[in-house]
Amino acid sequence: MASKPNPYAFPLKVKEYAAAPVPSMEEWETMWKAWDCVTTQMFPPEALMEQPISLRNPLKFYVGHIPTFEDIHLSRATGTALTEPSSYAQFFERGIDPDVDDPTQCHDHSELPTVWPDLEEMLDYREKVKLRIKSLYETGLAYKSRCVGRALWIGYEHEGLHLETFLYMSLLSPNIKPPPGVPRPNFEKMAKLAVARRVPNQWFNIPEQELTIGYEDPESDDGPNRYFAWDNEREPYDVRVAGFEAQARPVSVGEYVIYLVDAGRQDSFPATWVHMDTVTNTQVDDHAVKPLNGFLSSQPDGPLNESDLQSDGSLNGAQCNEHVARSLNGSSNNKVNGSLNGSDPHQSRHSEESVQSFIASHGIRTVWGPIPLAHALDWPATLCYNDASSYADWVGGGVRIPTMHEVRSIHEFADEQKKKRHGVETTTRSGGPANAKNKQMHTDPEAIFTDLTGANVGLQNFHPVSVTHRGGELCGLGDLGGAWEWTSSLFAPQPNFKPMDIYHGYSYLIPLVFYNCRRKSTYPKSLAGGICSISVHVFCKHQSLVQLGVTNRDWGSD
Repeated sequence: MASKPNPYAFPLKVKEYAAAPVPSMEEWETMWKAWDCVTTQMFPPEALMEQPISLRNPLKFYVGHIPTFEDIHLSRATGTALTEPSSYAQFFERGIDPDVDDPTQCHDHSELPTVWPDLEEMLDYREKVKLRIKSLYETGLAYKSRCVGRALWIGYEHEGLHLETFLYMSLLSPNIKPPPGVPRPNFEKMAKLAVARRVPNQWFNIPEQELTIGYEDPESDDGPNRYFAWDNEREPYDVRVAGFEAQARPVSVGEYVIYLVDAGRQDSFPATWVHMDTVTNTQVDDHAVKPLNGFLSSQPDGPLNESDLQSDGSLNGAQCNEHVARSLNGSSNNKVNGSLNGSDPHQSRHSEESVQSFIASHGIRTVWGPIPLAHALDWPATLCYNDASSYADWVGGGVRIPTMHEVRSIHEFADEQKKKRHGVETTTRSGGPANAKNKQMHTDPEAIFTDLTGANVGLQNFHPVSVTHRGGELCGLGDLGGAWEWTSSLFAPQPNFKPMDIYHGYSYLIPLVFYNCRRKSTYPKSLAGGICSISVHVFCKHQSLVQLGVTNRDWGSD
């Protein structure tokens, strides 16, 4: 196994992070170490009643939610009693995710305690649940019963989900602290290297493809020891996706700055950005960025090379999640192919001076505190859906956020191109389902999981990384710098959707939750994601009616 970049990093190779359907005890130990770091070492106990996102529960809720959720599902799977205090099941089973525009519209959720338990009591309860999990491996029941194995898998993935939930919420608090044992990165030096590596963000033709969406995973002990699937990943179906064009990599922070200035929306910057007066003891290096002339130029800005950063482990070549797309006959757009690529910075209303002024007066949040925005211009832009959609409208020329099926088509095509570059034979993507293998009951992890080597996922870094060097090749699954990816599709039931027997309320709590996920302004999650939020990877241009929304398999749970 390759050495970890930091003590909390998760493995990235398929046979390490998905060696078997049921997570191993080693995987649990890695998860617990990361969870304890984020919840008990990176945030002071006295501040846990903060609500960095007002529509979500206090941070302390999640300290109780994780072990309670796991205990409830293990009790259901084994037919045994809850761990004491059993009252935790009343208070911490389910969090809250109200409609952003109308908070009175909300799914069923737990009643919060009028008097919160002491943190010491909650941590003691967590230790009891961890012992319960360990006992299932010691007795072999974790592997003998697929129902128990599924409960363990659900709990493991759910803990990873909320590892990021806790991070993106606590990042908005002034009380966030750096992870112990992880040196502060040299953000200024990384920014200079990112400038030197910038290349234009090219458009790629994504051919028409037939895809299979979803997996076979009946909830029974019958059949092979197959990998599990969430309720809205089951019952595979075929879909033909028309051809379109997609940009290679996510929209960057620097590109989004140009949009804000040009559109006169300087006061509508993302929640993870701050005014410069909150950034102390820092200086903006005028040579670190060139936001307009040469913003995506490949010309280096000074004597800098990769070895300058690899030696201190600050950069690992990871990528991030934001695409745009357009129809195959879409016209080029000056805002994308002009000012953003450095050919003509005067075709829009903005000036280089006004953009530089905005950059100099703003910073961006990290777990080490805010840093100058100038040091993050090559990171993926992380936005709420409405802002991402507005950006696409501003770019014009038919540019839009792709549908979920189009994003899957991008991932499949990018994977095929990657294999070709490595001399691996691939089959045609147009004659039949590109991934028809998904209709099997999967026992081989290589058939359904992705090699994430080099990706900024699984806490390889506690910050996003540059994506502007990825403009020459199509970014695929996980290749997006540490952010999640918007689609324009509503999170709705797949054909023949059936709730999980063991977790009936996962995705389909009530129809409201399925339909209104797109309206959330808080950010989604994932163990495999970075610690920030969502960006817009592929803008597509395709002359079709655009649905507004987001698809994310884990929206149904808090």
